[in-house]
Amino acid sequence: MFNYKADMFRDVSALFTDYDGTIAPIDVARHLSRPPDSIYEKLSEISKYIPIAVISTKDCDFLIPRTSFASAWSCTNGLEIRVGRAQYVHEDLPKWQDRFKSLINVINSINEFRDIYLEVKHVGDLIGGLGIDWRNKGSINPEALGKVINVAGELGFRVIRYRGHPFIDIYPGIQIDKGYAVTRLRELMGIKGPVMYMGDSENDIPAMRVVEYPVGIRHRYNEGLDLPVLMWVREDELPTFLGELLSILKAKVH
Repeated sequence: MFNYKADMFRDVSALFTDYDGTIAPIDVARHLSRPPDSIYEKLSEISKYIPIAVISTKDCDFLIPRTSFASAWSCTNGLEIRVGRAQYVHEDLPKWQDRFKSLINVINSINEFRDIYLEVKHVGDLIGGLGIDWRNKGSINPEALGKVINVAGELGFRVIRYRGHPFIDIYPGIQIDKGYAVTRLRELMGIKGPVMYMGDSENDIPAMRVVEYPVGIRHRYNEGLDLPVLMWVREDELPTFLGELLSILKAKVH
């Protein structure tokens, strides 16, 4: 059971959160992915008191319909940021389109990838990233995956692997990460006070290092993983944790 003093989060002014493995389960098919009702309802209530932003490697077209409690999103690893109806796209992304097409051609030419889901992450009319997802199949040919990773590296892409997760992400070699996303969102949303960030993987470390209240979500895929967090919350305890945060926020108002 998580353990903290109730007053610890009394001054939280915004909640930023990762998606996969944090508020939504990892081991479900993409089209079924959604925060469980127990989490979705608590986040919807919390959003009445403080703003919520979702920071993810998924694209905005995927995230926004599943997270209507949020008022801002950092999508495709920070290449696209939306605050309300305003959209911000990284200025270097158009330069990577030809390389994306070359890499997609390589992936499509590999027989072992026929049953693997290739996620093309869109940023408007541009490609912002690729995801290779073998959740439906259960496993992936390591040699075929290695070939794609090598070609991606030769083209200058950045490959993100997640320990224990059945997918990888491929992004342009643009120097941005979730820490950049947190900083940019704070600026665009006008957040002046402390921020809580919830995450579950190595990809969340840059964000955790630039917020006041980093919280780790523990599940069977990240047992033993060390992250720079103030506390860990097990995934089955998250609704209770969010309920306690909600009570703190309500008490602050009244």
